[in-house]
Amino acid sequence: MRWYEEIINELDGDRIYSHKELIAQLKLKKPNLSDNSCQWSVNALTRSGKLSRKGYDAYALSSVDDPAVYSPDYSDTANRLIEAVDARFPHVRFTVFETVLMNDFLNHLIAQNTIFIQVEKESGIFVFRFLQDEGFPNVLFKPDKDDFALYWSKDVVVVTDMVSEAPLRNDRPHVIALEKMLVDMRADKLISTTYGKEEYPNVIEQAKSRYLLDKTRMLRYARRRNKREEIKMRLEG
Repeated sequence: MRWYEEIINELDGDRIYSHKELIAQLKLKKPNLSDNSCQWSVNALTRSGKLSRKGYDAYALSSVDDPAVYSPDYSDTANRLIEAVDARFPHVRFTVFETVLMNDFLNHLIAQNTIFIQVEKESGIFVFRFLQDEGFPNVLFKPDKDDFALYWSKDVVVVTDMVSEAPLRNDRPHVIALEKMLVDMRADKLISTTYGKEEYPNVIEQAKSRYLLDKTRMLRYARRRNKREEIKMRLEG
């Protein structure tokens, strides 16, 4: 057993813990532990299934009935892109989504991938030029639907603006949050063209049954993208 796993035996199974409370519990064992190491330990306990997220800043001991925390399996190209942009622009907020991730939920699988990097406004043009310089073969900057259809190719990278109030993961902010992914599948003018819309109700049902969803954050973002009522209906259906 790793040292940080020992706190599992000291947590109350009927309690919800904040991130701060978990850090305090870890520091009781190792007072000189850095904040980054504490963060890593909490993430490791969550990834291993010993802790479950119950919502924003809410953790509890896992049970066999707990839904899994969604963790996307990125392509090598997407991972390389994330590492490159994060290294060059460490203070810029961005998140990456690729269409093959939707195959986790779709009946008609997507064979040809598209990588979307959504970047905080005013920074997108610099990220776009950087990716061109880094040798990514086909990069588009905020295309409309016609340009997207005209210049699309396999593994094309599409740089767009990040919409405000987008739900981001605390532990890995560049990795797409499931709540954001589900809203963007319906609300984003480009992403929504890459799969059959008739599959969307089933996508929501699968996500609800298999993964932990923070519905409050999801609906807040859906409101920002003018899809709140539709997605609320799907979540409650």
